[in-house]
Amino acid sequence: MNYRYYNLDSTDFDSINKFLSSLVEKALYELECSYCIEVDDDQRGVHPMTLGRISSYYYLNHKTMRMFRDELKSECTMPELIEVLSNAEEYAQLPVRHNEDQINSQLAQKVPLEVNPHTYDSSHTKTHILLQCHFGQLPLPSTDYNTDTKSVLDQAIRILQAMLDVSADEGWLVTSLRITQLIQMVIQGRWYHDNALLTLPHMTPFHISCLNRPSGEGATRKGFPNIQGPIQTLPEFLAVCDGKFDAVLAMLGEDMTRNQLDQLYQVMGTLPQVEVNMEVKGWWEGGEGQQEARKVSKAHTGGRRPDSDWIQVHADQEYVIEVTLKRLNKFKKRDSKAHAPRFPKPKDEGWFLIIGDIENREVVALKRVGYLRGASRQSLAIYTPETPGRVIYTLYLMSDAYLGLDQQYDICLDVIPASIETQVNTEISNELNDLDFSDS
Repeated sequence: MNYRYYNLDSTDFDSINKFLSSLVEKALYELECSYCIEVDDDQRGVHPMTLGRISSYYYLNHKTMRMFRDELKSECTMPELIEVLSNAEEYAQLPVRHNEDQINSQLAQKVPLEVNPHTYDSSHTKTHILLQCHFGQLPLPSTDYNTDTKSVLDQAIRILQAMLDVSADEGWLVTSLRITQLIQMVIQGRWYHDNALLTLPHMTPFHISCLNRPSGEGATRKGFPNIQGPIQTLPEFLAVCDGKFDAVLAMLGEDMTRNQLDQLYQVMGTLPQVEVNMEVKGWWEGGEGQQEARKVSKAHTGGRRPDSDWIQVHADQEYVIEVTLKRLNKFKKRDSKAHAPRFPKPKDEGWFLIIGDIENREVVALKRVGYLRGASRQSLAIYTPETPGRVIYTLYLMSDAYLGLDQQYDICLDVIPASIETQVNTEISNELNDLDFSDS
C-alpha cells in the first residue's frame, strides 16, 4: 500500500499525527543546525534568524546557508569564493553523465585553478570547472556541457547575492568587494584580472596595444586631451573617445572592419558613465533647528588632506550619506539591459553602493541601486565612532554587470565629542520619518 512508502505503520489518526510531528521536528532541527531559525523551548516559538531570512528571500537551500557560515571568512580570496559558489547545494543535482568524469579530468588540465582530482564525478567539481571555462572563454566539448553551463550561470547570481548579504551582515569589507567582482565575472564571462577593454565587441589584446591617446595640435582642435601614452583602462577609452566615432576610427580603423567598428562604438555609447557627488546630512550642535547637509570633497585622492576636506560630525550619532548618481552618457540608452553577450539571459544594469572602513576592513553600509536612467539620489545611514578623532570612510560604487567601471571616493570625517542636543534631534527626526512612512 502507498502508506508503506512513507514508513507509516497504518493510516489511523494517531499514526499520521505522530509521523507529521516527527517530520516537523526533524525539519526544524535541520533549519536550526543551519542557523536559519531559533527555537524557543520555553514558549515553543520559532524565530527566523538572519541566514534564514536571506535563504527565504533568494529561495536557497538551508544547507547552502550553513556552508556559507562555515566557509566564508573576513578576507576570502577569489579562488576561495569560486569554490564556495561551486559548493552550493543548488548545484548538487547538476548531472555528471557516463564518462563525463574523464572529460572533467581533461578540462581540469586547461583551467587555472586546481580542483580535487579524486572528485571528477562530483557535481560540485564539474560546476567549478564550468565556471572557470566560462571565465576563460574556453571551448566546451559538447552541447550537454553548454546546457550545463547555462544551468550553472542561471543560479549563480542569486547565490552570489545571498553570499554578499551574508558577508555584509558580518561586516567583511574585503570579502564583500570580491563577491561583487565575482558577480561581474559571471555576467561578463571574464576573469577579474583580465583587461576590461576585452569586454568590448571584437576587442583583442592586439587591439588594446593599438589604443593611444591622441596628441598634438590636431588632437587639441578636435577636443581631445593633449596627453600622450597608451590607453589601458575602459574608463580611459570612454573618456578619450567621448562619444566621437572619429577617435575610435583613428585608433582602430586599420585593424577592424567598418561593421566591427560600428558595433564597438554602439556598445561604448551605452556603457554607463556615472558622476558621483556626496553630502553628509544630519544634526550639528548650535544649528538652526533643522537638518544640515555638508558636501563631501572629491578633489583629493591621496597624500595629506587639507583641513577643508574634513567634515566635523559628532561621536556616537547617526548621519546619512546622501549619494547623487548622474548618468553622463551623451547617447540615451533605449533599455536597461547590460551588454553581456556571454550571459545566458538578459541582465539589467545595477549597482552596489558600499561604504567601508578600510582601516578596520569593515562594511559600514550597503545598498543596491537599480538602472540609472538620469540622476538618482540614494541615502545610506551610518553611525559615527564613539571615540573622537579623524576617520576616513570610503564609498565604493560597484557595478553588478560590468568589469572595470567601479569607482571609489573617500569621506573624511572629523569626529568631535558627542552632543546630547544633536542626538535628541536625530531621534525625534527619525521618529517623525517613521510616522510619515507609516501614514503613507
